[in-house]
Amino acid sequence: MLFIIKFIIKLRLRILDSAYKNYIKDEYLSNEEVARIYEREARFYEKKHHLTTNFRDTWWRRQVALDIIDYIRINGKHTERIAVMDVATGTGLSVEEMLNIFKLYDVAVSITAMDYNEKMLEVAHTVILPRIKAAHLINEKRSVTFLRSDARNLLGKPKGGLTTFSQKSFDCVSIMFGIGGIDDPVSCLRDILLILKPGGIISMHDIHRPYVFLNEHWPFFIGSKNAAAFTTLAWEQITTPLVLQSLWGWRDVSKLFYLLQLITVRDVKNQKFYGFTSLSFFMDTESWWFNLPVISTAKIVVEKIELTEEEASRRSNLLSFLLA
Repeated sequence: MLFIIKFIIKLRLRILDSAYKNYIKDEYLSNEEVARIYEREARFYEKKHHLTTNFRDTWWRRQVALDIIDYIRINGKHTERIAVMDVATGTGLSVEEMLNIFKLYDVAVSITAMDYNEKMLEVAHTVILPRIKAAHLINEKRSVTFLRSDARNLLGKPKGGLTTFSQKSFDCVSIMFGIGGIDDPVSCLRDILLILKPGGIISMHDIHRPYVFLNEHWPFFIGSKNAAAFTTLAWEQITTPLVLQSLWGWRDVSKLFYLLQLITVRDVKNQKFYGFTSLSFFMDTESWWFNLPVISTAKIVVEKIELTEEEASRRSNLLSFLLA
């Protein structure tokens, strides 16, 4: 079965010549090649996401809204309007699902949805935003703004028509399957630390390397005796090199879930140090293509906290050592 899936994906890579060459060379796609892929896929992005994830992506996106509602409840912000940023929003699918939940719970929220790819944002403006309006998901209490920005440069002076943001301007940040497409995720997360208000949260959801010791329930015609090994083999031989790396320019960000709490920043203006503390972490092998549990995903929620200079230095040194 692995052979058949691998053959089909390789065939598609041959059609997409540059992606196949990168697979042969074991290289990631360049940023320009990734941009061209998303420009081509923007029109069909929603349908492909629903079909390949067995419609699980809809639930993942709604979970982010529930994380934000937990943040509101825990911090007693029921009467406040919450500022949310959706990083690498793509066509805005996450925004739509979050707004469905916010409408249900009558949450006051202002969402800033940013992406670098102009074609994806065009679909967000022409397809998703009209759908949001038709469903009455936005009103005087709930708003959404789609902006073009670079996740690697969220602060500072705007360049080339890209929007940048001020420090401490957001209560919550969501990253739904977006961090793997950023070639410098640590720098991105440092910027997010600065634009988050103290006590603010990040809800990050992405693909995760499977745990070989976790056995899953497979359909009767495959059996489950070696399911965990099969899942891991599929990850190493198909998912990572063929699908994520060569077809989408994606990177394995599994270790980022564990390094997140080591990322720190110094607020030069106020002479303070900030980092993250983990509020929750969950990892599971999801049922994707053909309802087979062949791809694992993880979600982590972290909170921005103030650190002592000594603790910030300790975390920074450990991060440098682990990334070396």
